[in-house]
Amino acid sequence: MNSPISTDNLNSVTCPNCGASLTYKPGTSNQVCEYCQSSFAIQLAGNTVQDASQEKELAAVLAGQWQSAQSQGQAYVVKCPACGAETALEPNLFSAECTFCASPLTIKPDTKAIANPQGVLPFKLEKQAASVYFDKWLRRLWFAPNDLIKRALSDRLNGVYLPFWTFDTDTEAVYRGRRGIHYTETIRRNVDGREVTEQVTKTRWSSVSGRVRRAFNDILVTASRALPEKYLNALEPWDLENLVPYDHRYLSGFKAEISQVEILTGFESAKKVMAEAIEQDIRHDIGGDEQSIGSVQTQYKNTTYKYILLPVWLSVFHYGDKNYHFVVNARTGEVHGERPYSAIKIALAVIAGIIILALLIYYFSN
Repeated sequence: MNSPISTDNLNSVTCPNCGASLTYKPGTSNQVCEYCQSSFAIQLAGNTVQDASQEKELAAVLAGQWQSAQSQGQAYVVKCPACGAETALEPNLFSAECTFCASPLTIKPDTKAIANPQGVLPFKLEKQAASVYFDKWLRRLWFAPNDLIKRALSDRLNGVYLPFWTFDTDTEAVYRGRRGIHYTETIRRNVDGREVTEQVTKTRWSSVSGRVRRAFNDILVTASRALPEKYLNALEPWDLENLVPYDHRYLSGFKAEISQVEILTGFESAKKVMAEAIEQDIRHDIGGDEQSIGSVQTQYKNTTYKYILLPVWLSVFHYGDKNYHFVVNARTGEVHGERPYSAIKIALAVIAGIIILALLIYYFSN
């Protein structure tokens, strides 16, 4: 195999030695040619970590116009008529099946101007390694149909970069509420003709107000609508400290979904995540034994964002009349997804439980 050489001057992802397509090799900073086995280093100019972590001011971005604040690129994009997912493909690739819902695609991709992300977290796990994590996860599922492993074949895993927002902001929340302090009282009451005493816990409430401050860093919000959000959230944490500046060569051999969520909609989702942490801060600030929060007014200052791509191995298959998605974090191997249940296995388990319970009752009653 040839020694890695720079491809900085290449405007495409084709091998300069034989003309075949180059593919990014997960876990490295190289592109490889599967035909002649040549290897080419992806060399980025400047401070890689600093450039990839560069934030942009949210205040300067208006709804629906965030794309104009990003550098622009051209991509071959196909929109699935079934689930609506828009996927960027390599110029020489076209999938006959949607990556996200497995529906047939009968339309050709269009050349489209898209907003380039600031950063990308490259694939770390190759498909074979991701398949091992996926197969182990499948085998641990209780009450799964016997043919699940066969139907959800790991060789159907597709490498996809998914779009995400990250937000940084300084918050100041002014609140009003009540602080509850527990105390005990001794009461007397008549029970069956005799007087008894007992301790009763009560709460003394007092009105309070105050303010709490917290700085948030890299609040992650999905910009995808093609997959269930709860499974994408479950793939965290991501090692965002290893982001590199966006370069199309990291996407060679993979697909990338186009953002489906406007930036201000994404920030509203981030606010919900931050609100949970702010509520905990308020409860701690109120103190006492119980807290009741009446109103909260939160200000967001110095808010910045990044638009990034994160890597997953994705599998989708039909079972019965439903689509099931499985996603593997292509950095850590964390697996999450939907799964069908076997009604027969559940029924047999219930019957077995009833039989065991009946035997135990019979045993202890004799």
